[in-house]
Amino acid sequence: MKKTKIFWYLLDSIFLIVFNLYFFLLKGIEQPASVWISYASIHLAYFMLLITPSFVRKGSVSADYGRPLFVITTSYFFLALIVGVVFIALSPESITVALLVQVTIAAIFAILLLTNLIANEHTADNIERHEVELKYVKESSSKLDSLLKQISDNAIRKKIEKAYDLIHSSQVKSSNNVKSIEQDVISEIDNLEKALQKNNFENIQMIVDKICNLANERNRQLKLLN
Repeated sequence: MKKTKIFWYLLDSIFLIVFNLYFFLLKGIEQPASVWISYASIHLAYFMLLITPSFVRKGSVSADYGRPLFVITTSYFFLALIVGVVFIALSPESITVALLVQVTIAAIFAILLLTNLIANEHTADNIERHEVELKYVKESSSKLDSLLKQISDNAIRKKIEKAYDLIHSSQVKSSNNVKSIEQDVISEIDNLEKALQKNNFENIQMIVDKICNLANERNRQLKLLN
């Protein structure tokens, strides 16, 4: 186990150790049910705060997903702690008020947490879908741009520039119907790179024409779907 994790575990345990030390030394074990309800609620809130990182959706904007979740769980913890300490200090014999207050706080927390988690999942799915769709234009354009920098022949350069401009200006939003065409374009660009390495000019022109035809067909099909 890494030292950093050990340090984090120790840091997380400080509150539990100090709180329980104060509780049992000042209040003892013989307490009414209302006190134990508050005691359990405080521990539940702290546990939810500790496991907040596990709720964060992994992705390119994980920090944006995690920030509101930490605000919610931190607020829940401090509210449950303050209310719980008040009930522990008062030690009412009836559990009704303590139970209703803690359940209400927990319910509000659960609603806020779940709505944020649902929103995060929806946003993350949209971002991942956009990144996948962007891959065709970005990857293909990047490869063609890299090849252009290696070419000195003006005729070949102009043909590849035409393919680059066509793909670079293509619609980013994609569809499952054109995924095979997009993959064919990427494969043909790989073939173009190999042909350039062998100086096979006849094959180069044929491959560039095929790339342009595929790119145009992809764009045509997307227009029909819109």
